[in-house]
Amino acid sequence: MDMNKFFYDLDQFLSNKQFDEAEEYMKQGLAKAEEECDAGATISICNELGGYYRATSRYAEGIPLYEKALELIFQLGLNGTEHHGTTLINYATTVTLIGDIEKALALDKAAATIFSEGGFALDYRLATLYNNMSFLCMDLGHYEEAETSLNDALYILKTLDETEIDVAVTYTNLAGVYLAQEKLDEAKVTIKQALDIFITESGRDDVHYAGAVNLLGEIYFREGLYEKAAALFEEAMNLTARDYGAETQTYAILCQNLASCLDELERGEEAENYRRRADEILRGIGL
Repeated sequence: MDMNKFFYDLDQFLSNKQFDEAEEYMKQGLAKAEEECDAGATISICNELGGYYRATSRYAEGIPLYEKALELIFQLGLNGTEHHGTTLINYATTVTLIGDIEKALALDKAAATIFSEGGFALDYRLATLYNNMSFLCMDLGHYEEAETSLNDALYILKTLDETEIDVAVTYTNLAGVYLAQEKLDEAKVTIKQALDIFITESGRDDVHYAGAVNLLGEIYFREGLYEKAAALFEEAMNLTARDYGAETQTYAILCQNLASCLDELERGEEAENYRRRADEILRGIGL
């Protein structure tokens, strides 16, 4: 099966937003690959179609495709290859979205082992995988493991060129892990490292900067420094409105954060206004 032609034609459908046609084309391609006993093509199309189902929230339809791809990988003796690792990551992403966090983490760990032992120890994709694993560990309350994953990501990113913003994002994630454990000093040092990098590299223009500002606000709030926290929440609100709009869940959460500060500062009327604004936003987006 000519996979170059397959992906060229598929890109045409997707570029033209012909999504129904793209799905049918992938299904037909998968049937043809299986009919021709072309295992390599079958694995590739299973991953592609599984990703389409994930993007369209049809997770149950994607899972059997990843399992089929993994079965073929084992049959062909491709265990431990880049194709194996990539399929595990794709499968883990879908499993995460259906809430099976433990299975997703197990799949990601298996992928990390493949990449770290297969000549990709300093690969950007492995750093991204470690970042993703840290979120899963956080969901499970495995904070030390989350720290380890993020430090592994930082080690890789610092060896690569033009990854400064990625380093800042990873520092932000690590500060969040410290904050979840009430390690406020470590969290403050780490988030300030992130903010310094963001400002040096992009001023305040990067879309991740608002999250770092908010996190520093949360640290100050926990320390009882409510004026400082309120100023940072307001800044994060303005940045979020600029980047994503003021009718988003993130903006609503920031309204709630600011309201909590204003309560502590005995500015109850202002606090209630922000709380109402948050409620309006959440209702408007169906939450």
